[in-house]
Amino acid sequence: MDLGSSPNSFLITVTAFWLSQTFAFSKKDRFQVTPVPSEVRSYLGLSDFYQKRVAVGDFSVLGSKKVSDYALKEAGFLIYQMVGGKDELLTALNQHKTRFVVMARNEFTTDVPEHSDLQPSLYWDRRARGLGATPSRPAVSCGEENLLCTAGDPYNTENILIHEFAHALHEMAIKPTFPAFQNELDECFRLAIEEKIWEGTYASTNSSEYWAECVQSWFNTNRENDNDHGNINTRKELVASDPRIARLIARHLGKNDWRYQKPDQRKATLDHLRGFDPSKEKAFEWPDYLVQWKTDFEQGKVNLAPSGSTKIKLMTPSEEKVRKSIASRKRCALYFHNLSEKTILLEWIDFEGKPRQSKILRHRDHTTINSFVGHVWEIRDSGKNKTFGRILLPKSKTAHLTFKTQ
Repeated sequence: MDLGSSPNSFLITVTAFWLSQTFAFSKKDRFQVTPVPSEVRSYLGLSDFYQKRVAVGDFSVLGSKKVSDYALKEAGFLIYQMVGGKDELLTALNQHKTRFVVMARNEFTTDVPEHSDLQPSLYWDRRARGLGATPSRPAVSCGEENLLCTAGDPYNTENILIHEFAHALHEMAIKPTFPAFQNELDECFRLAIEEKIWEGTYASTNSSEYWAECVQSWFNTNRENDNDHGNINTRKELVASDPRIARLIARHLGKNDWRYQKPDQRKATLDHLRGFDPSKEKAFEWPDYLVQWKTDFEQGKVNLAPSGSTKIKLMTPSEEKVRKSIASRKRCALYFHNLSEKTILLEWIDFEGKPRQSKILRHRDHTTINSFVGHVWEIRDSGKNKTFGRILLPKSKTAHLTFKTQ
């Protein structure tokens, strides 16, 4: 279509040109905190909650008026280093209207407008200090206390931005741009699980978490040897232990030599943190009501199921009603919480009585499975050939089970 034949086409072209100029990145003004330009607010559909912005190429780092300017600048710096000069990744993120959100120390997950509808809010607010981006919620987030490494940071042995931004790069930039990527990642994950490289760790949860955890190790900022992690937390260890995923990361993020260091471990204060004094920063603290909710959740006193959900019981596999699933079109969502102190397998028993669709759940993991009334699920010990029992989904839209071994 001729440009002059459509006013809308002309406006779109002008807007795209303006954005490319506004998002242009130079050493002179990098990581500068500015108000959110009206054009950016309109393009990304931003709430008035956002009052501050740092531009990183074609990408926006955002925060409310409460967020430290230094935290916004540090977020911009880390994102710039992660992409290693691959500006096309930032452009792809912006094309999908992805943005990075820094939470102030007294802000929580559901304060972020894109995450404000997550339920139950108490769970999401206490669960973590950062989330990845999805097409329906294109905001990546983390807390300013982790960026600035201030007192009270609950994740002080790792950098949360690198993990969550890795999710955003996966879902909102690399996968849409490179159609073969997901199959390659899934194959790396399958082989890593088969070879037990990440056995019992958070990286073994699914291919998405596998990618994000490995990207953390690629940049030398992962935890090691705790309930969620093994001994791989550096690029050198990743290359030696899981070379397939290391090659995939290098191909898409580049082979830049940058590794993460906390601000106080860097040889010199970088320009974007000049004037920052950590001794003057207020410590992060979880509010008492969130601390209490987490305690109750970990003891099985509360669950994530909607009010009125049916509580279901464990049955022995020999019982007639749980030998196989029955075909049904009526949906039932299962809210399952593993408090067994064991890593378990949750498997769907098909219409012929055969196990399929295995899901690994470690101690304290939970999941929501969208299944059907009359479907049967089996709970097994992942490390031993031991079956704990089976469950039958009831005639209810939602059901829940907190699994504890005797």
